[in-house]
Amino acid sequence: MKLPGRFLRRQRSTTRRQGVVTVEFALVAPIIFLIFFGALDIASMNFARHAMGFAAYESARKLTIPGGTVTSGRAEALRQLNLVGLGTGAVIDITDSPTSVTSTIRIPSSRFSWGPVGYFSGYTLRETCTLTKE
Repeated sequence: MKLPGRFLRRQRSTTRRQGVVTVEFALVAPIIFLIFFGALDIASMNFARHAMGFAAYESARKLTIPGGTVTSGRAEALRQLNLVGLGTGAVIDITDSPTSVTSTIRIPSSRFSWGPVGYFSGYTLRETCTLTKE
């Protein structure tokens, strides 16, 4: 049985396109991987920022309670950061005035950025919380 000419043309055109998928993947894959690793870096930075904000709040709250000291506030911030693995390298500054308490936490990007691209290399996150004493 002889096949019509149009089937032969389709078969011939697919044999010429065998390497096209490989070339298209080679062109598109690096861009997709950059977007993927960038999203992971942004997610880890956002997680670190929220954890730092909570630790700064808990630190300042510890000082607003009667009998709270700067040492106990610093220890509470460090405890909160250690729970999520961000305690190493964190700089905790606490300012205790008669009317308010300010807790500031700074963490370098090397603590939260683990992607191979390093979108945030050289950055330092900073979160501050100020609470008024009663």
